[in-house]
Amino acid sequence: MSGTAAAEEIGTGVAQLSAWLAEVDPAVLYEAPSPGEWTVMELLAHTVEFLRYWPPVMAGIAAEPGLPFGRGLDDADRTGYILAHGGDPLGAMVQELSDAGEEAQATLAAIPAVGWEATGVHMSWGELALPEIVQRVLTGHLAAHCAQAKAAYDAVSQRDAV
Repeated sequence: MSGTAAAEEIGTGVAQLSAWLAEVDPAVLYEAPSPGEWTVMELLAHTVEFLRYWPPVMAGIAAEPGLPFGRGLDDADRTGYILAHGGDPLGAMVQELSDAGEEAQATLAAIPAVGWEATGVHMSWGELALPEIVQRVLTGHLAAHCAQAKAAYDAVSQRDAV
């Protein structure tokens, strides 16, 4: 994986998510599929937050190989953003998603080729090459939450239709 490839993957993922959001019933986006699960809007807020959080971490690893990285599920920045923005209007969230995607793409594309040979050390996964880190916490994470958002939407839509 290169910065260009990673940036393209993020751009494609964000574009597909935005296109899907243009087709959904916005009212359903604020309902949890079941108690304790995130709503689609909370998933989108999480997506915006990690698209902004991780690319500077990747750039740091590229600049300083061997850098430790990672955060817990209860990280205050992560959870705080979801709490603060999980109820935002859809139009504002789509704009934030687009902006975060563009920022992520620019940051990754700016990493020099030699930086993609760097490794970082995750608190649980150990030492990983930068392309694998990007796949796990950024591109794969984006794809997984897109699928999760669609499944949450479908579950709520089907429940509401009954």
